[in-house]
Amino acid sequence: MSELGSTLIRAREARGLSLEDAERDTRISRRYLQALESEQFEVIPAPVYARGFLRSYSQYLGLDPQDMLLLFPRDEEAGYGQAASPSARPSMQQPASAVGPARPTWQRPPQTRVAKGTTIETPFEPTIGIDIGVPSPSRRLKTDPAAQARSLTVLIIAIGAVVVVVLLAYLISNLGSGGDSSSTPKSTSGTLFPAGSQTLAPGAGASASAAVGASGLPVKRGTVPDVLGQPLATAKLALQEAGFQVNERHLNNSKPKGTIIDQSPAPNIAQAPDSTVNIVVSDGP
Repeated sequence: MSELGSTLIRAREARGLSLEDAERDTRISRRYLQALESEQFEVIPAPVYARGFLRSYSQYLGLDPQDMLLLFPRDEEAGYGQAASPSARPSMQQPASAVGPARPTWQRPPQTRVAKGTTIETPFEPTIGIDIGVPSPSRRLKTDPAAQARSLTVLIIAIGAVVVVVLLAYLISNLGSGGDSSSTPKSTSGTLFPAGSQTLAPGAGASASAAVGASGLPVKRGTVPDVLGQPLATAKLALQEAGFQVNERHLNNSKPKGTIIDQSPAPNIAQAPDSTVNIVVSDGP
């Protein structure tokens, strides 16, 4: 074994690699890698393959491919280092042979098959992915149709869930906004009164100048005075001065006892004379 094969073996063993590891990583058949290390180049189909394998294998082992190619036997070296025997000069009658002592012989291992009990040898054809070092199509990853179907189903379910949530949110928002148009009036403090207890007269809402009455509050006849927060006696007197009937209701509340906590209609609303104004009186906590 010359320097080429020993260099390859030392480099591979120094990295702790086996021929199986090198075959898996370089995609070069282990038979060809072993042929490079043992310098049995006749196993490799053609010189161009041998040089290509040597270049890839050297780079994989961390060696300089150019230096290793310099150690590779040249075609003109007879028998890879053996002395060349003199040969006759080629002529028209005796042309140079394609295979001779001046040119290495690249043998292609024959392949055999059995047909009706007879063994037939067929010419060797290098297999892409095994003999030439190109990944075989059979080693490519195969997609799983069942996994793709599951992924598509999950995606459809997720989209449907998002659509349902959006529709529910839209319906809830519409129902919430529709509740504001209830026929039941709401007073300024948020307490509901029976429908029909608020009757607006023409010109309602117009706040004209009001005189201070005996109750001490600004009062204008026909306009609901603002009695929120006032004592019950003051509120009743102001409403009577404005010409209204008083309907009071008592509730427990955090405000002091006898304080007006709500009224309907709202203040400064014009009402017909002798109409009723509802007030809510706190009975204390």
